[in-house]
Amino acid sequence: MKSCDCRATVTATAVPVETLINRFPSSGKITVSARICDVNCSAKNSFISILYGDNQNQNNSFVFRSVVSGLPTCEPVSGGGTGMIVSAEGEVSGVNFNDNATLSNIHFLYETIIGNAICSISLTANGQTFEIPGCIFSHAENQN
Repeated sequence: MKSCDCRATVTATAVPVETLINRFPSSGKITVSARICDVNCSAKNSFISILYGDNQNQNNSFVFRSVVSGLPTCEPVSGGGTGMIVSAEGEVSGVNFNDNATLSNIHFLYETIIGNAICSISLTANGQTFEIPGCIFSHAENQN
């Protein structure tokens, strides 16, 4: 495992995705913006925001923004590149997803054989779950 020295800005805009809402299949478009910074192993100036619009049920659409981001776990990826695993607490606004939320998992992949990607998103709010089990491709800017 690498030490806490990763720093990156990631965006994916209006990407079509297959999702699971409370474990039932759905689909929509997602925009993810994130800045992951850990300076001297403390997450400073980090944020994650997610905008999701559901195609089947607009009540499942939401906006998430992190309030407290955890320190990323940085690992080398097989075949080259870096993976960062992050969790965060935040606020979500929407009909079915609202109030406080936990982003228990999100993976950011950089410079891997598949390119840059955001994978395995899991978010929970007021008893509702949102998951993207696969990956979406993104633009990532490594700022080491």
